[in-house]
Amino acid sequence: MRKLIIGLFCCLFLLGGCATRPTDPDELVIYQQNNDPLEPMNRGIFAFNQKAEAYVFEPAVKGYRAVVPSPVRTGFDNFLANLRQPIYFVNAVLQGDMKAAATITGRFTVNSLLGFFGLFDTASKLDIPVVKRDFGQTLAVWGVKDSGPYLMLPLLGPTTLRDAVGLGVDTVGDPVDWIIYNQNAWLSYARTGAGAFLKYENMHDLTDSMEKGSTDYYATMRSMYQQNRQKEVSALRGEKMEAPAEYEFDFPDDEEE
Repeated sequence: MRKLIIGLFCCLFLLGGCATRPTDPDELVIYQQNNDPLEPMNRGIFAFNQKAEAYVFEPAVKGYRAVVPSPVRTGFDNFLANLRQPIYFVNAVLQGDMKAAATITGRFTVNSLLGFFGLFDTASKLDIPVVKRDFGQTLAVWGVKDSGPYLMLPLLGPTTLRDAVGLGVDTVGDPVDWIIYNQNAWLSYARTGAGAFLKYENMHDLTDSMEKGSTDYYATMRSMYQQNRQKEVSALRGEKMEAPAEYEFDFPDDEEE
């Protein structure tokens, strides 16, 4: 599994290196604005994701919501989100942000001990804020300013080359997953699958309304992801964005409440 993930993101590196910048001035402006030189391929993957959504994920979400009571769904979300805290901690340390690392440690400790292993978000009730850090952000803090081309990944959705590499590192390097995998590989796969499903379930209502209100849903999703990601990275690096984000939306991680 880990070899497959590493191979995938090595291919993404090579793919990003093959992307060429146009020489025509007008085309170059559009290229720079969209940062999407692989748009034909990305739109094809996006169309596949929409088919998977319509025929697999949306019926599954409706069934999940019909069968599982809301408090139980919330507890499941909280539990999986709590398991993400150690990899957030690792990235906060790598970014040199000890304050964030302390906050993440506080949330994990409180929710694990007082929230029954994370089933209840006791930390939020104690005003301990949510802090999420990933390796894509870490690369940006380390000086990788160029995010690379925009990418649409099968089933996983929008990202960039830098953030896709970050996702691969976070997946392979997650300390909780190492512990689970060493105990039971299938349990690790189940956690990954459940996290991916809950990510879609958490986003479903918003993305559904966004799709209905968009003339070009692909372009809207691309702009939303890029603007919000730029906002996150700029905040971490202490930089001001050249223009305020048009969209205010937080793309959840694999297991985020």
